[in-house]
Amino acid sequence: MSHDETDISPENEQEHDVEEALEEALELDTQSQIFLEMRRQNLELLKIASEVAGYSGPHGPLKPGDVRNALRSIWDVFAEFYSWIDPEETQEDDEEESDEDDE
Repeated sequence: MSHDETDISPENEQEHDVEEALEEALELDTQSQIFLEMRRQNLELLKIASEVAGYSGPHGPLKPGDVRNALRSIWDVFAEFYSWIDPEETQEDDEEESDEDDE
């Protein structure tokens, strides 16, 4: 009886399954780390944007009507900074917005 090389013994199959599971776990861990790093960078950029927009440091609390304007100002600065960091992302967003406008 000849043993075909493509036949996998149960031990080898189990070992292969474990290796696949480890590779998938490592890939998910790497993706998670990338996601978390991007979020950390976005938070840092948001902090810088709030400083540039003048809404950091010692000052009194904002009045309810001022919150919307403050958030808009911070978002405008953040979006501008973000476009410098990742211009491709900004171009994709612009294309999506123009597609929505056409509908």
